[in-house]
This record gives sequence, C-alpha cells and structure tokens, in this order.
Amino acid sequence: MDIFVEQIVAKKKDGKQIAIIVGTLLLALLLAAVVVMFSLYLYILVPVLLIGLGYGAWWLITQQNIEFEYSVTNGDIDIDQITARRKRKRIVSVGGGKIESAGRYDAAKWANRKIDRFVMAAPSPHEEELYFFTYHSKKRGHTLVVFQPEERVREALYKALPRLVQLDWDKT
Repeated sequence: MDIFVEQIVAKKKDGKQIAIIVGTLLLALLLAAVVVMFSLYLYILVPVLLIGLGYGAWWLITQQNIEFEYSVTNGDIDIDQITARRKRKRIVSVGGGKIESAGRYDAAKWANRKIDRFVMAAPSPHEEELYFFTYHSKKRGHTLVVFQPEERVREALYKALPRLVQLDWDKT
C-alpha cells in the first residue's frame, strides 16, 4: 500500500522581508509622484508608467510570500519552496533510508558542528516543535534540514527511517 502525506507551512516574514515590502511601497509612491509631476511632458506615457510601476511593486511584494511543502511518499521526503504561489523549487529530496539522524531540533546542539548545507524549511527558526534530519549528498555534502512537520508527516517519515535513526528520534 502506497503512503502519501503532504503539508504546507507558510514562512513568517522576518525583518528583511518587511523592510523590502515597506521600501517597495515607499519607492513606488515616490516614483508615482515623480511621474505625475512630469506628466506635462509625458502625458501619453503616464498611464503606462503608473500601471507598470504598480505591477512591479505588486510582483516584488508578493515575492515575499513563501511557503514550504513537505511531501512524504513511501518514506521518501521532498521539500519544495513555493514563492508567491506561482513558482515552485525543490530544495530537498531524499529517501528515508538515507537519513543519518533525525529528531527534535535544538539549535544549541548544532551550533559548533560542521555542516556543508543548512536548510531552514520552517516558518521561523524560533518556532516550537521544530524537527531536523541529516543526510549526506554527493553533490552538496552533509546537509541539515530543519522543518516543522505535523504528526501525520512525522509518522510517515518515521516508518521509513533506519532502525538506529528511529532509536535516536525516540530519545529526543
């Protein structure tokens, strides 16, 4: 019997993303005022410029809406990043049997360890109930993935983990 479980988690906006949104709005208003001020010389292009400016601002602001989709299919986990509900990018894809360690995430335990690639696929690094898994990729090296799965996603992934990894998970 095939097992398929998925979950979508929205990333919370951090200070950088809020600054981009506010800066975009302010810049768009400033440029709109400049276009209107010089409308005597560009009266034919004013509507086109204002529409283009509005579209550009909308596009840049909506680019800050990021979601992560966790999909577990027969023990293999895929994590996609969805930007503005119009662009999907696979950021992690690994078989459950290749996972080397897994459990609850504690940032202090991972502070001094050597990791080649760190993937934060959770709403925020400060959330409750964060979990992690590690695996080794030939292309990218030792990878640490932090995510916030629901119970059904954890159960589907847990069943495919090697027995020693399951024991580590149970300890956390």
